[in-house]
Amino acid sequence: MWMLFALRLLLFVAITCWVDSKNSNIIFLLTDDQDVTANSLDFMPLLDKILRKGGAEFPNYFVPTGLCCPSRATIVSGQYCHNTKIWDNGDLNNATFLSGGFKKALATNIERVTVATELKSAGYETMLCGKYLNGYDDNEAKHVPSGWDHWTGMTDTAYYGPHFSVGGKLVKTGKSTYQTDYIRDVALDFLTSKRDKGKPFFMYLAPFAPHAPATPAKRHENMFKEMKAPRYDSFNPDDSAQKEKPSWLGRLPKLTQNQIDGIDNFYRNRLRSLQAVDEMLQNITDALESEGILNETYIFYMGDNGQHLGDYRLPGGKRQAFDTDIRVPFFVRGPGVPAGKVVREVIQSIDLFPTWADIANVKELAAGHEVDGKSIMPVFDSVGQSTTTNAFRSVALAEMFGGSSNMGGVYKGLPGFEKNRFWNNTYQAIRVINGTDWAAGANWMYAEWCTGEKEFYNLTSDPREINNLAGSLSATMQEKLAGALHNLGTCAGKECQNPDFTKTVNYTLVCHNPPDMQQEDDLFEETSYGFPFSDSDFVPAGWL
Repeated sequence: MWMLFALRLLLFVAITCWVDSKNSNIIFLLTDDQDVTANSLDFMPLLDKILRKGGAEFPNYFVPTGLCCPSRATIVSGQYCHNTKIWDNGDLNNATFLSGGFKKALATNIERVTVATELKSAGYETMLCGKYLNGYDDNEAKHVPSGWDHWTGMTDTAYYGPHFSVGGKLVKTGKSTYQTDYIRDVALDFLTSKRDKGKPFFMYLAPFAPHAPATPAKRHENMFKEMKAPRYDSFNPDDSAQKEKPSWLGRLPKLTQNQIDGIDNFYRNRLRSLQAVDEMLQNITDALESEGILNETYIFYMGDNGQHLGDYRLPGGKRQAFDTDIRVPFFVRGPGVPAGKVVREVIQSIDLFPTWADIANVKELAAGHEVDGKSIMPVFDSVGQSTTTNAFRSVALAEMFGGSSNMGGVYKGLPGFEKNRFWNNTYQAIRVINGTDWAAGANWMYAEWCTGEKEFYNLTSDPREINNLAGSLSATMQEKLAGALHNLGTCAGKECQNPDFTKTVNYTLVCHNPPDMQQEDDLFEETSYGFPFSDSDFVPAGWL
């Protein structure tokens, strides 16, 4: 009898250990250009139910580079763009030739070690459907990056009739096919039919919404007819506020009524285009539940960068260090994540790769690869504890190298305006929130431009970053802020994870060379109002 009991006990322990050590599934849903500061999340009721109430929200999540391609390169590599060298979109629009984009990623061998290669090596089944890196187009469809078992990379981002590389074969969908719905259907097919149910999986879904032109699904095109972009203090400010901005920003004229109308139209379409994403999230959650795996699956949701919509007289776009551009949605739901909680620790995109590796029990990355971030999983252990200090991180980096967003020929003739569409826009900045010692109670943004100009905003009293207080900083505070910025702005690997802000760094931020516009110039001859705001606007390939 005793022997039988012992055998049963051993069997129970063995089964329990196997269940406990089984790696959880991971779903990552990445939207394109989704804001927090213009309240887009308030119009996604299904996300509110599934992720805000059913998971944890991170209001202090900042992308290190407020631009698509560098941000996405950071996600898959776990490195700041000053380490990936993917400076921008590399689209010959407002970038130096091959300074970013898919071809630059190939040239720098960024695909050698990514979250896909490492999770696949750990026994995960990997799947991507949607936007990959800017410049991955129909001509590149035969290329399938290492590490992906199921590859449906988008090669044409049309909202109706998008193109995809399906396992290296170009597929052009019909003009009645709505992009977000296609991505949803591929995801559901994987969850219910295609996956190996004996393996954990990593699913990366990347719809284009709400990126311009933000074409909504026909079932949503009549929603939000009365909505307008929020009119905060930062919207089209008067001269006294605008002149406090550095470089070309301080010289921008007031927005015209034509531009404002365009911003409002674009804002409505952004909200409309997000409705299909909201529905997709519900469809995926339902599939997980019907498959019996919802409780063993993590769902991560974020935007690759934010969006300004009339703020600081900017007609639309990203690439700035303001919260409009770098603060993005970030939610996590899954095993051990407390539901309905708000986590105020400072998190960045460099933390995603190490977090997913942590979930997958990856003990060591491939030789020669270091991530700049760290796993956020320990953060959940302290949720609910009363604290005034961010222990995980209190200083986030934001950096941009190259041009501003495409502004359009309406600004032709203003000083420094390149090729009738952009200004040089090289800066590095930090967001400091609830640090220790000199940064206790902080909620600041500090930036240094390659022109030598500086910005400092106290967001506790100035949440829309209107009043530039850089000129009133004490010498001691200026030294502290510069030290933190210069250390993060040059760090790599473990230096980024545990930065020593007291270390002296001899560093000068250099303006990136004016872009090489020798190709495709004829595409941009027309005078426009910059950002495309409506479905009928002409959107040249390579814009934004």
